[in-house]
Amino acid sequence: MHLALLHDGRPALLRVEGPIGAPAALFFHPFPLHADAWEEMLAACAGSGICAAALDAPGFGGTPPLGRPLTMEYLAELGAVALDALGAKRAALVGCSMGGYATMAFARRFPSRMTKAVLIATKASPDTDEARKNRERQAALALDKGAQAVIAEFAPKLLAPNAAPAVRRRVEELASRATAQGIADALRGMAQRPDSTPDLPRWSAPTLVIAGEQDQLMPRAEMEKIAASVPGARLEVIPGAGHLPILEDPRTVSQLLTAHLRSR
Repeated sequence: MHLALLHDGRPALLRVEGPIGAPAALFFHPFPLHADAWEEMLAACAGSGICAAALDAPGFGGTPPLGRPLTMEYLAELGAVALDALGAKRAALVGCSMGGYATMAFARRFPSRMTKAVLIATKASPDTDEARKNRERQAALALDKGAQAVIAEFAPKLLAPNAAPAVRRRVEELASRATAQGIADALRGMAQRPDSTPDLPRWSAPTLVIAGEQDQLMPRAEMEKIAASVPGARLEVIPGAGHLPILEDPRTVSQLLTAHLRSR
């Protein structure tokens, strides 16, 4: 089912699978996709008795864009609103790529509300000056030429080189619901994110880190740094997967995810 949220006077859409009132898990999706990218993982969690919920970030899926930079702090606040709507004081947080940045912002803003964490294909370090300039170039491109102009740049790097055609079509389908304004807002918001590295040693939530073996966008060293910084964190590498293991090997990711969320 879907729940309509309201934060800061703006609507947002939350996809929910599993029994409301059960232990909760909140999912933040990768750029430039939306909540349905988590479909297999949400079903697996619901089948394990977890109330799994995934947000459509502003400008993606069913949530309208902000028209200003979509900061990771805004996404964190939206996540807290989502938990309130579910009646969940605390939850496990799961984020892939941009969603990982949002998870780290949530941990910084609402540390007592995060019971566990799963970080997939993401990094704690901020953008370099070069990366910020490239994000601004892409934001301007989206507003000038449309969402597809940026997606066409991104798409070849999102998956492993030998990804199946069906997976590539799925990524294209999910990305097709991104708006030009949403893409520009998200790029500018990601460029503003702070360095989360100093926060990680203070995390008390059990943390699973998942990397794709053939990720073309996120260096493995970034994932290794996260796993080494969070006390007790564990790193799992998905063979043959690229930047989106949640779509390239959803079965393996679902197994790792549910085992982590159900562990004590």
